[in-house]
Amino acid sequence: MSKVVHLSEEAHIRAKDFCKLHSLRMSDWVATLIDEAITKGRTDTNVRTLVPKKKILEKLEAKPQMDDAGVPVYSRPPFWNSHKA
Repeated sequence: MSKVVHLSEEAHIRAKDFCKLHSLRMSDWVATLIDEAITKGRTDTNVRTLVPKKKILEKLEAKPQMDDAGVPVYSRPPFWNSHKA
């Protein structure tokens, strides 16, 4: 089973180059690093943040959007079915 680890582009390139230089599979190398950290009981609270935090999106209004005639936009026919006047 594989999981995803989010790294900055620079960190990923450095890790890839390191693994290539030492003939390692990156997934095995990362798994070993994690196992060693758990075994040693490493609990550093100062962890470098390499990937920027995700942008929080604005929430949409709860009320339905209306067109100029006051009709909810979802109740209009699709644009390809609308008749041109």
